[in-house]
Amino acid sequence: MGARTQGITMQPSPELQLAPQPLQPGQVHLWLLDVRQFSNPLAEQALLLMSDDERERAQKFIRGKEEYIASRWLLRKVLGQYLQQAPASLVFNRSEKGKPYIANHPLKFNLSHSGHWALLALAQEMELGVDIEQVRDSRDLLGIAENYYHPDEYAQLRQRHGDEQLRFFYQLWTLKEALLKAMGVGISAGLENLNFDLQNPISVSLSPVLQAQSVTDKWQFHQWQLPDTSYCALAVAATDSPQTCWFDPLTTLT
Repeated sequence: MGARTQGITMQPSPELQLAPQPLQPGQVHLWLLDVRQFSNPLAEQALLLMSDDERERAQKFIRGKEEYIASRWLLRKVLGQYLQQAPASLVFNRSEKGKPYIANHPLKFNLSHSGHWALLALAQEMELGVDIEQVRDSRDLLGIAENYYHPDEYAQLRQRHGDEQLRFFYQLWTLKEALLKAMGVGISAGLENLNFDLQNPISVSLSPVLQAQSVTDKWQFHQWQLPDTSYCALAVAATDSPQTCWFDPLTTLT
């Protein structure tokens, strides 16, 4: 395995700020949307802001349509504010592996949604990835980990039981997804190619294949547990740990 990088251990549920602030170098802004509070008028507004492709995709959802529409509203409204552009005018390009970006602009962003949460992270000139996962008790945690986690992680998971095992599983899952998204490769690169150590501070070893695809050998991690036991993680390509600021889009953007 390759070089080890590190970050901050599990943090309590964040306090959402009610007023926007300028995005400073070395900061990551995180916008957390509770889809349960996303009203029908906002959903109608979202459909007007979305591109034809996004509206077409929304119609194909059998489950999760409301969450998808809300997440597109979050993405376009927030980016429109930071870029000082009309949200409906935004055009998203995609990297070779499918990671969206805004051409010719230093603003980096990443979006994740799970259950009734949508989470958007933004930074200036720092590649980043974010993942949020709502806990599902019915999952075969050991079976998934045996097939998709690094053997060291699977061995540690087997030593845990009950709520401790559930927490450890989702801590690992969100960190893995966040880092792979930050690298722009996605989970198809193989969750087993990352070996996380959740001691203080969090650290990770990358397989040689992943290390060769990494934009840096310095990654910083943050992780939080939300009040409903959902977990979220942030991975940032940076030498020093970034300052994180959390915002409530339903208060700030409506």
